[in-house]
Amino acid sequence: YNFAAQAGVRYSLKNPKTYNSYNINGFFNILENAREKKINRIFYASSSSIYGDSKNFPLTENLNLNPKNIYALSKKVNEELAQLYSVLYGIKLTGLRFFTVYGEWGRPDMFIMKYIISSIQNKTFYLNNFGNHYRDFTYIKDVNKILNLLLNRSQKKNHEILNICSSNPVKITSVISNLNKLITKPKIKKLPLQTADVLKTHGSNLKMKKITNYKKFTNIKTGLLNVCNWIKKNKIKF
Repeated sequence: YNFAAQAGVRYSLKNPKTYNSYNINGFFNILENAREKKINRIFYASSSSIYGDSKNFPLTENLNLNPKNIYALSKKVNEELAQLYSVLYGIKLTGLRFFTVYGEWGRPDMFIMKYIISSIQNKTFYLNNFGNHYRDFTYIKDVNKILNLLLNRSQKKNHEILNICSSNPVKITSVISNLNKLITKPKIKKLPLQTADVLKTHGSNLKMKKITNYKKFTNIKTGLLNVCNWIKKNKIKF
């Protein structure tokens, strides 16, 4: 599994060179090492941001890609590199287009964790696009189960792309309402839409479900409760 990368859409606006160095060159080095060491199977992280803005939902793996920031573009290049290496060198590669993964041990720069941290530290939370985004939130334990199922089955194609998502988009303001029932509401400052942000993500998981037969996804309310309980139980410091 290769999940190492420079993440973050907004950071890519300020530091585009970092994404070329880490995401593109770094992934190229992994493919080269796989070729040299005769490693025959790799799972790698792609991203839902690779689709860009769309009006047709749910997003399927065969759609044309329209990345609108450097981070998304770096993931598109990764997929193209993987395709070439699968054809030229016979390495079996699976690109995993993750849709807003959240949960315990989540990244502190992601929306849900940032909101909880703002509450804990009594800081202002900055709400982009006035909270009018929709995101296809996917709970980490569901992701782990799916990855395990993918690992333990034979892969027929040398290169395949899979959406890893719950296929259930939720409005950001709805998530905030649910979080406010679990934690102290932080101060909120509403901001307009950021340049690199996608308005909505909603992936189709039909292909993934057909391959893995995984169908029971964690409800967003249950996932949020698990995260908040985990933070309280373990007295997580940010």
